[in-house]
Amino acid sequence: MNDFNQMTRRRFLKASGVAITAPTIISSSALGLSGQVSASNRITLGLIGCGLHGAGWNLDQMFRNDDSEVIAVCDVDESRMKKAQEKVNAHYSKKRGRSYHGCSTHSDFRDLINRKDIDAVAICTPDHWHVIPAIMAAKSGKDVICEKPLTLFVAEGRILCDVVKENDRIFQTASENRSIDTYIQMCELVRNGRIGKLKRIFVTLPLGNVGRGSNFNQRDIIEPPKDFNYEMWQGQAPLAPYCPARCHGSFRWNLAYSGGVLTDWGAHLIDLAQWGNNTVETGPVEVQGVGKFPPRDALFNTTPEFNIDYKYANGVTMNVSSSKPGIRFEGEEGWIGFEKWRGPLQASDKKILDSKIGPNETHLYRPRVVIGRREGKGGEHRNFIDCVKTRKPCYAPAETGHRTITIAHIGNISMLLGRKLKWNPEAEQFVNDAEANSMLVRKQREPWTINNTSSWLKGEPSQ
Repeated sequence: MNDFNQMTRRRFLKASGVAITAPTIISSSALGLSGQVSASNRITLGLIGCGLHGAGWNLDQMFRNDDSEVIAVCDVDESRMKKAQEKVNAHYSKKRGRSYHGCSTHSDFRDLINRKDIDAVAICTPDHWHVIPAIMAAKSGKDVICEKPLTLFVAEGRILCDVVKENDRIFQTASENRSIDTYIQMCELVRNGRIGKLKRIFVTLPLGNVGRGSNFNQRDIIEPPKDFNYEMWQGQAPLAPYCPARCHGSFRWNLAYSGGVLTDWGAHLIDLAQWGNNTVETGPVEVQGVGKFPPRDALFNTTPEFNIDYKYANGVTMNVSSSKPGIRFEGEEGWIGFEKWRGPLQASDKKILDSKIGPNETHLYRPRVVIGRREGKGGEHRNFIDCVKTRKPCYAPAETGHRTITIAHIGNISMLLGRKLKWNPEAEQFVNDAEANSMLVRKQREPWTINNTSSWLKGEPSQ
């Protein structure tokens, strides 16, 4: 792990915004009249990653918050970037009128992050491109909301958490689950003993390579499109020939870029298990799993089927398996959980679901939900903007996202090695197992390394 320990860490003060000459006529929307937030009170955002989730889900959620504005988008795929720009311009032109100045584009995330007029960035890239832009943004004084799964391997997650803390940044792991009332209720009931002492947790994730992507079967080796910077898309990953199935939508089934269903869906449901178990800043002490991995040199080499057992220091055991989405907490006096994505809560006794949490009991983080100036539905983006303003932690800070996905990573390692492993969550190392520990980190391909994030902030030309 010498590459990471040698990383130079510097604190960067947040730069002031670019001065803008006032127009002769100032619109009511710019002044914050007509029920809108004035431009000077809006958080300016840059979007890095304009794929289906970035330009779809994430932009739609950002548009719901009148006190923020997307002013720049970035992607290595020019066609996706331009579509995102058009979507942003169409939204704000209608909403802001003549006060709107337009959304800019960047083909290199470093140019976007180096801008002084951007307060925060949303990182919606493939998994292997989450941490490096997040670290660079934090060092540049910008707050960050980053898609899950937060990391590709364990060691980079620890560095990210440390950099965020050292630079006093607001960070949100972008998972909406912690804003869902039924999920909050479930974890509160478990934490307050409504099922007795917690004994077992069962997490079930989808079976197979779900949501494979429209290009899943396009596996012929061809030249990359002229408007797609494939070399930069690969980033820190080992060089590999281009084929459409390797990239958009299907990347998560290749261990060079992601960890399969276990990291993709596990980032949601293992997170709830951590929350209900009150272990959000630690993890299990033992892991043993079985998976059906294709050959490592196959294009799609993550396991579509798995069964993994974990044990925590508090005696709680957790099983993570592939079947269909769901979670079940079992205690000495009953159980609670749900089946399918966003399914209704179920319990061994209806009284458990009807139970109220008293004022002196444990109340979990419930984010404020606002659309503009009206109460309404919220989520990770609303919580992020609120915390950027108040400087209070988000409901899923970097440490939470890192600890959650570490559980998935060590599960993959146990399955790949085919043996039980003991894990030290404080040291974030396997106990007396050099081979397993070597899999917590990997060599990053130059120049796309964590060690380069500081030099990129000095204004050096993009490569």
